[in-house]
Amino acid sequence: MSKIIPFSNVWTIMAKEYHYTWMWELEASPEALWPLVSDTNRFNRDTGLPPMQLLGINRGVKLVKFKVPGIQVEWEEEPFEWTYPYRFGVLRRYRKGPLAEMRVDCRLERLQPSGTRIIYETWVKPKNILGTIGIPLAIGMVSARRFANAFQLYDRIASRGGSVLTISKGRNLSSAGHNKFKVLSERLMGQGVGADVLERLYEFLHRADDLSIQRMRPYALADGWGLPRRAVLEAFLRATRTGMLDMYWDLLCPECRGVAEDHAHLGDISGTAHCNTCRIDFNANFDHNVEVIFRPNPSIRAVDAAVEFCVGSPQRQPHIIFSLIVPPREELPLSTMLNEGRYTLRASDAPGAQIILAAKNGIEKIDLRATTQGWSSNVIELGLTPYLRLINETDQAQTFDLERTIWSDQAATAADVTILQVFRDLFSSEVLRPGEEISIGSTTLMFTDLRNSTKLYREIGDAPAFGRVREHFEILEQAIAKEGGSIVKTMGDSVMAAFRNPVSAVKAIWDVQRQISLRGEPPLSIKAGIHYGPCIVVNLNDRLDYFGSTVNIAARLPHFSLGGEAILSEPIRNDPEVLEFLEKNAAPNSLTRFQSEIRGYDHSMDLWRVKV
Repeated sequence: MSKIIPFSNVWTIMAKEYHYTWMWELEASPEALWPLVSDTNRFNRDTGLPPMQLLGINRGVKLVKFKVPGIQVEWEEEPFEWTYPYRFGVLRRYRKGPLAEMRVDCRLERLQPSGTRIIYETWVKPKNILGTIGIPLAIGMVSARRFANAFQLYDRIASRGGSVLTISKGRNLSSAGHNKFKVLSERLMGQGVGADVLERLYEFLHRADDLSIQRMRPYALADGWGLPRRAVLEAFLRATRTGMLDMYWDLLCPECRGVAEDHAHLGDISGTAHCNTCRIDFNANFDHNVEVIFRPNPSIRAVDAAVEFCVGSPQRQPHIIFSLIVPPREELPLSTMLNEGRYTLRASDAPGAQIILAAKNGIEKIDLRATTQGWSSNVIELGLTPYLRLINETDQAQTFDLERTIWSDQAATAADVTILQVFRDLFSSEVLRPGEEISIGSTTLMFTDLRNSTKLYREIGDAPAFGRVREHFEILEQAIAKEGGSIVKTMGDSVMAAFRNPVSAVKAIWDVQRQISLRGEPPLSIKAGIHYGPCIVVNLNDRLDYFGSTVNIAARLPHFSLGGEAILSEPIRNDPEVLEFLEKNAAPNSLTRFQSEIRGYDHSMDLWRVKV
C-alpha cells in the first residue's frame, strides 16, 4: 500500500525562494515506475497544468509559454538532466509571469525488500507580489495534493505490470464514433481481421487518454495486448483503408530520436531532413528512422496531435540512460541500470565517443573521464548495475550522455510496412516522389524463375500452360505474403520479392516448391536465388522498387539453379534462423557450397545450393 510521508520545508519569504520537499513510499520498483514518473508530459497533464507551446530553441535552451486565465507565462527551459531509473530534474528561468525561477528534482530511492521512496523537491523564486502570494497556495497546497494523486495512480499501474498505454480516462467515443466503429469492424472482419484485435482496438480508442492515441504504435500495442505484431500492423493498415484510422510517417532524428517531421503521405518524405532540437541535417533511412504511426480518424475520435504539456522529458529520449552536466574540473558519482548490449558515451564538447558493452560479468565500478584528447578506442565492458564516476578534465562544462546503440524494436518502420503485401495491395499509390532515393539498411531479396516454361507451352499447349503459369504466380504470392513479404514486380515468368528476414524468404520458397511439384503434369519446378544486404528504395513506374548491388546479385543467382533448388548467398546461408530451418527441413547433404563469378563483379562469391 503506497503512503505519503508529509514533510515540507518553506524557506523564508525574505530569502526570495520557496523550497518544498514531498516524499511518498510506493510499492512498485524504481524501474517499473520510471516510464510513468519521468514522463513529465503526462505528469504535467495529470497534475492540472495547461498545454504548453514551444516558441523556439537556442543552443539547447527551449523558449516555452502557456496561458492561464489572465496571466501569460513564458520561460526558458534548460535541458532535463536524468539518470535511469533514479533521478531527473530541470531548471526554468521565467521571462513573463509571476515567477522568476523554478528548479525541480525528483529522486526514486529503492526500498528493501521492495518498493520505492519518491522524493520530490522544488525551489521557486517569485518575481512579484502575485508570485509571493500564489506560490504557497498553488504549489505548497494544490500541487502537493495533485502530485500525491498522480504518483499513487502510477504506482497502481506499475504494480500490476501496466504502462502508459493502460491509463484510462473514462469513455471517449461518442455514439456516432461507436456506431461507425461497429460498422467498419464488420467490414474489417470480412477482410480477415481478427475479432480479438478489433476488441482491443475498440477498448483502447474508447478508454485511452489523448496522449496515448497521439502516436499509436502498432508493435507496442501488440506487445501490450499479447497479440502477434504482424496481425496488429496489418489490421491497422486495413483499418486505415476503411477510414477507421489515419496513417502517418514520422521522420526521427538519429541523435535525439524525436520526431523531426510528420507526414501524412510517403511521397512527402525527402531523403534529407533537419532536426531543430539537435540543429543537424540527416538522411532518411527506411529501416532506421522512418516510423509508421496511426491515429484514429476524426470521425471515430478527434485528437489534437500537437498538444503538449511538457516540451522536454526523459521519456522523449528513453534510449538515453543518463544525461548529466558536470562542471569543469569536477566529478559526479552515480548508479544506473543497463540492459545487455552496446552503448555509446559522449561528452558535449569532447571529441569522439566511448563504446561500452553491458554484460553480466562486466566491471561494476569505473571512472569515465572526458578529456580534450577524446575517448579511448577500447571497448569498456560494464556490469548491469554499475557505479560510475563521471570526471570532467576539461575547462568547460560537459554534458555526459549514455545512449543505447540499438533503436527500439517496437517501432514499425517504413521497411517493415512497405514490404508487406497487404500494404502494396491497399496503398499502391503510396510511393516516393519521382527522383527521390531513400536507403534501407537491410533487405532480403528473392528472385524466382519458372524452369522450362517455354517447353511447357510447347508440350501441353498455350491455354493449359498459361493456366499452370498463372497458378504458379498465385502460389508464389500466397506463400510470400504468408511469410510477411511482398512481390515487388513480375518479369515474364520471374518474380522479384522482398522480405524483412532471410528465413522468411527460405520458408516461402520451400512452401512454393512443395505446392507446385504436387500440381499437374508435367510437374513444375522453381529456380530461386536469395540474397541479403542494403538497397536504395525508389519510385519506378509508380511503385516502390529496390536498386543497388544487392538487387543485382540477387537477380543473377537463379541462373545457377537447375530447378527445384534455391541458391543462397553467404549472408543468407550464415543467418542463424536459416541454419536452424535447414537443419530441420533440408535432406542430409542437400546443402552444397560452390564458388562462382557474378556477371558484373570482378571476384568470385561463395554460394550455397540447397534442394527444396
